[in-house]
Amino acid sequence: MFFMRDSRKGIMIYFLIFFAKLLEVAIATVRTVLMARGNRVAASLLGIVEITIWIIVTSTVLLGLRDDPLRAVAFGLAFAAGIYLGILIEDKLALGLAQIEIIAEPGTANEIISKLRDSGYGATTFEGEGLEGKKISIELKLMRKDVPPTMKLLREYENLFVTVTDIRKLSRGNIKRRIFPA
Repeated sequence: MFFMRDSRKGIMIYFLIFFAKLLEVAIATVRTVLMARGNRVAASLLGIVEITIWIIVTSTVLLGLRDDPLRAVAFGLAFAAGIYLGILIEDKLALGLAQIEIIAEPGTANEIISKLRDSGYGATTFEGEGLEGKKISIELKLMRKDVPPTMKLLREYENLFVTVTDIRKLSRGNIKRRIFPA
């Protein structure tokens, strides 16, 4: 019975199951993001590591499940924590590209455009009409790592409508990296 096992060995097994499953699910989360962004090679390489860990952890849990059902609890907790960790890792890596669209009144928009272009951004503008009059839409393509500092700059202005969209692929064009300090 699992209650009679050597407690140190049992606790060690739970930690190994937990941390291995945590790592496997974190890798799976990052791999999924890479797949969605079309990064086939990196996603495939992570898939090899992920499935190897999965086979080892799952077999460890299943082989000892009858005598030690707490292995399943460690497995389940690690699964949930691994998803959370994987999202944190992907946020820190900030892989890929993004588009920011800013809609502003002409005076504010021109100030933002000047600041962006002086900093090296390629900002494309469009004129439009909103509920309360003339508006200018500013469109930027940038590295996802550059979204937080750009948003920090935009917070200096009021009455903006800002959307951020992930870009899967970009054909032609030039995107500079790290324009604003983080």
